[in-house]
Amino acid sequence: MTCNCLTPLTRNLLRIDNCGMYVDLIKTSRGTVRVGSMPDISKFLILHGFREEIVVVPDWEATMAGDNHTGEEFVLWHAQVKGGIRKEYVGSPETLAQMYGNLDETFNYFFDPKRISIVKKRWLKTWFSRQAATPAYGKGSLKIIVDGENIILSDHGKILYDRREFKPTQNPDEKIEELLAKVARDNEPRQTLEITAVGTGNGFVGTVASFIVRFNRQVIWIDPCGYPAHTLARHGVHWDDITHILITHNHEDHTQGFSACLKRAEHRKIPLNLITAPTIYGLLKKQFTPLCPKFDRLVNFIPLSPKKPINLDSIRVDCRWNHHFLPYGTLGLRISAGGKILGFSGDTKFDETINGILNRDELLPQWFARCDLVFHEVDFDNPNGVHTHWKQVEKIIQAIPGRVLGYHTPYLANAPLPLVLEGKTYLLE
Repeated sequence: MTCNCLTPLTRNLLRIDNCGMYVDLIKTSRGTVRVGSMPDISKFLILHGFREEIVVVPDWEATMAGDNHTGEEFVLWHAQVKGGIRKEYVGSPETLAQMYGNLDETFNYFFDPKRISIVKKRWLKTWFSRQAATPAYGKGSLKIIVDGENIILSDHGKILYDRREFKPTQNPDEKIEELLAKVARDNEPRQTLEITAVGTGNGFVGTVASFIVRFNRQVIWIDPCGYPAHTLARHGVHWDDITHILITHNHEDHTQGFSACLKRAEHRKIPLNLITAPTIYGLLKKQFTPLCPKFDRLVNFIPLSPKKPINLDSIRVDCRWNHHFLPYGTLGLRISAGGKILGFSGDTKFDETINGILNRDELLPQWFARCDLVFHEVDFDNPNGVHTHWKQVEKIIQAIPGRVLGYHTPYLANAPLPLVLEGKTYLLE
């Protein structure tokens, strides 16, 4: 997770900002009110000790730093999984409907109690209360007016927040360009399959799982994390060196950086090459077209499915359907180049008992048998959770000859399994 700072702007107003994105937090007689969102906002709020009850949803805005809606899915997952308070989401009916609809496509799906089939829950109604500010939202002495881009909040008749007064003076896109001017370009072809771990965490902790794979002149970014320009620069990678983006599924912790990548494509007038399954692409298009109406022109879609592997110059990408809890599917990967193969589990619930019921050969360890290196998601805490417990990963390690490293987890210095190290580049020679 990138660094962020908490800045007091007035006695009642604090701002969390990170890499050109920000949210404002206003102290009121009805508790803390948050204005806006951004990738990893749930982590930032916990880090700084906030428990806000009211969230103001502005019209959807995006820059090359990110957008002001992404982040809410894991606000809700924190509430559902770790406990929290029901939030009142305040805004225009249209904006609330858009955010609610996007979350309904992802947050409400889960496994049944036996972790076999996907079911749709009613969790969104539990944690997300829509409160239209038409013409104003009121709660006791608190009043919130949402008028297009502007938001005004008053308490006991006193204005505590007028968004126009606190807009940043510099456009985030200008900061992105200043940053990129300082990052060296790297167009050297690779003769060895090279994998850089940009992030190895998940939606609850650390920088979300995100990887760059290079071979020859191809640079594939798997599951772009939030704040792409800044996060890649930390690892010495220039954003514009990325040739392809591959998205494994539609959960927020695997699509955090997608809106920023769309805005970068719009800015450069160069479509981004997007590799994913048609069903996953369909939902991405549905969710992000309201933000980028020229979505079809901004994306060169390269379909990937288990029966149709793709070849990018001298790289081959094969995939499987994982066992995870989204109806659009989630992808596991094998990436082959230079006579070597990288295996990438993606989010999946590997469990021998469950596999015995599902009876799907592609979910067995042998799917990775030819891989020289496998990155496999791991859960160290909950054998009955929705991710692969480490005892099951042990069985994969015993079943295949290649090296297996765990990811999608908090870093543990004394983990019982070897882990992928964030920031490390792995070479398959």
